[in-house]
Amino acid sequence: METRITWISLVVLLAIVGGLYFLFPRISRRGLLFGVYVGEEASKGEAARRITRSWYVGMALWLAASFAGAILAGVLFRSIPGSLAAVFLFPIGFLAEYLRAYRRARGLACEEAEPAAAAFIGTEEQKPLLLPNLAMGLGLAGGLYAIGYAWSHYSQLPDLVPTHFGLWGQPDAWRLRSFSTVMLLPIMSLVMGVGLGGVAYLTGRAKRAIRYRDRGVSFEAQQRFRRIMANFLAITSLLVTGMMAILSQSSIRVALKEDQALSPAMMILALILLVFALSGSIYIALKYGQGGSRLEKSAEDLPLTDGLADNRLWVLGMFYVNRDDPSLFVEHRFGLGYTINFGNPKAVALVCGFFGLIIVITIIVVLTH
Repeated sequence: METRITWISLVVLLAIVGGLYFLFPRISRRGLLFGVYVGEEASKGEAARRITRSWYVGMALWLAASFAGAILAGVLFRSIPGSLAAVFLFPIGFLAEYLRAYRRARGLACEEAEPAAAAFIGTEEQKPLLLPNLAMGLGLAGGLYAIGYAWSHYSQLPDLVPTHFGLWGQPDAWRLRSFSTVMLLPIMSLVMGVGLGGVAYLTGRAKRAIRYRDRGVSFEAQQRFRRIMANFLAITSLLVTGMMAILSQSSIRVALKEDQALSPAMMILALILLVFALSGSIYIALKYGQGGSRLEKSAEDLPLTDGLADNRLWVLGMFYVNRDDPSLFVEHRFGLGYTINFGNPKAVALVCGFFGLIIVITIIVVLTH
């Protein structure tokens, strides 16, 4: 029963994520084509449409292959790892099709002149974003609580502690008590909670990319898009913090025989998190578009400015590298959301620090296993 539910969940997840990937060309800002600034007129011309149609065909084939692999692995062989591998085939196909479309779009690149820098000066003060700050604070508090709870009960734990739980929260795998088997989950609670809260905080202060002489239309669209993205990430962070903290405490209680299974609250939060993350992403894509593209209809034919319009500052249309730009976060050229400025040492240090911490935790787990 659990295997069947897991398999169905993977197939449904593939369908939803696949649908979101198909939306990307339709939500991009006018002038951008698969990570390349081609100009507002060229982005809606026949050459651009041919590239986009080819991308849709390729993506449809990759999605069909992923579905076929997941169904065969799940129905014929009852293999969850096989179904999972088939699901991950689609993101690989997405990257392959994107790079192919990017290379074709480079032939339409707008390289006539250096894009203008522009700024819109408004008089209305922007309201501070409270949710990202709250997410960071509660992420820190929840992580420290999880670590403190686990450490205070460490000496009371039996020699064998549960390390894996089934779909309904029942323990189905045990290992010898060690620092890694007991403390890894609480530490990850802290890292994930503070990390996601930090991303939400930085997103709320990301650089705005506007259009030239549009009387503030694109600026307002950027403000609204940036706010909704920051709040969306903050709520996601709060849900992750709650889920991880409850999971950490609940696993300790199961090990101590105080509970027979994980807390239902954790299971409920996990379901809410999944539904919120997927539905929220689709809602933002359809309602706002990338960078608020669906909110700037009256100015979408005016040229984009600054770094977003300068092809020299983008590697493969995905990586923004500008040493003269102090911004940490900038708008993606393709997809939904923001990316870091790889030309800013502070931004690179943040990313390296986060992933470095994950690597250190992994090494500790391996050494103390």
